[in-house]
Amino acid sequence: MPNKNTSAFTGLILVSGEDRPGITEKLMSLLSEFSISILDIEQLVIRGRLILTVLIGLNESHAAAVAADLELLEKEVGLDIAIDFTPEQNHPEVSSNLHVVIISDALKPKSVAVVAAELSKINANITAIRRTSTNPLTAIEIDIYCPDKSIKEVQKLLAVVAISHKIDLAVEQGSGMRSAKRLVMLDMDSTLIAQEVIDLLAAKAGMAKEVSAITEKAMAGEMDFTQSLQARVSLLTGLNESMLSAVRSEITLTQGAEKLIQTLHLKGHKVGVVSGGFIDVIEPILKELKIDFYKANKLEIIDGKLTGKLEGVIIDRSAKLDALITFAKNEGIPMSQTVAIGDGANDLDMIQAAGLGIAFNAKAKVAAAAATTISGSDLSAVLLLMGLSD
Repeated sequence: MPNKNTSAFTGLILVSGEDRPGITEKLMSLLSEFSISILDIEQLVIRGRLILTVLIGLNESHAAAVAADLELLEKEVGLDIAIDFTPEQNHPEVSSNLHVVIISDALKPKSVAVVAAELSKINANITAIRRTSTNPLTAIEIDIYCPDKSIKEVQKLLAVVAISHKIDLAVEQGSGMRSAKRLVMLDMDSTLIAQEVIDLLAAKAGMAKEVSAITEKAMAGEMDFTQSLQARVSLLTGLNESMLSAVRSEITLTQGAEKLIQTLHLKGHKVGVVSGGFIDVIEPILKELKIDFYKANKLEIIDGKLTGKLEGVIIDRSAKLDALITFAKNEGIPMSQTVAIGDGANDLDMIQAAGLGIAFNAKAKVAAAAATTISGSDLSAVLLLMGLSD
């Protein structure tokens, strides 16, 4: 971002054309002959075409000489060099305070247009746009300055646009907040893993159809989670304990899950899992993934058989939020620096409370209530929304 402008006279230099080695060196060598300070500089190369911009502070009496030398340089290097010298008031350049991240497997101009239009409606000034990824997804980041709206307000406003136009985007705090230590909490079933554990258990108990019907109603928010969970677990009565390990062997991680966790840990972030599923099945998987914090329901087992009941407090919607708050408190991380990811109605409280709440491949009602959505099946897309690379 630009430094504070301490000069009352500035020059904007725009160099464009076919890229080749030595252009920046020639330009800077020319400018070094004058009493000039560099206030801002940015370079971009796309398909071999260069765009180099330099904002300089200089003595107004030197402007004509600088312009003449730049005209000679233009002929020497065979590029287009445009200049704009202007007197300015002494004031600090405005810095962006929010990042808008858009990701897509095939980014369309319309997606950028509708986001830009919504930003214009709330008087948000776009200060920079850059591409941060091309594989496996294209990601662009838009820096904005929006003094009249809070981050939550901007998230809600852009969420409406994102859902109506099927765009995956996130709004994040700018400045150094994104690089600070953060905490990511994930739901388990259909988020960290591809399956619903209780459906796998139901198949072993011969109750797949009955349990699946209840699961769908609960995940869509059409049925109280606690009651639905108790009803489903009751259908597992008498199932042999050995079936827990058999089910565990059938579980597969969601695409990109390992990459997400490994990258977050590598960059110093913490990862937690809170699940309405069963610790009896998932704990070995979580330990293997080196998850920092986890919490899930406990099946009651007597004499090697499931009793159809649960032990302890049920992990429902409110318990998931409590787990996020507790995990953040234990790590000394403010809620504004938390990320919550889930797909079901019982994830909504923690998704809405987190600094960045993400509905991952979620049911329609959940996606509509979340500020950020990922419609694809690759969990590593979360890294792009967080502004993290491999």
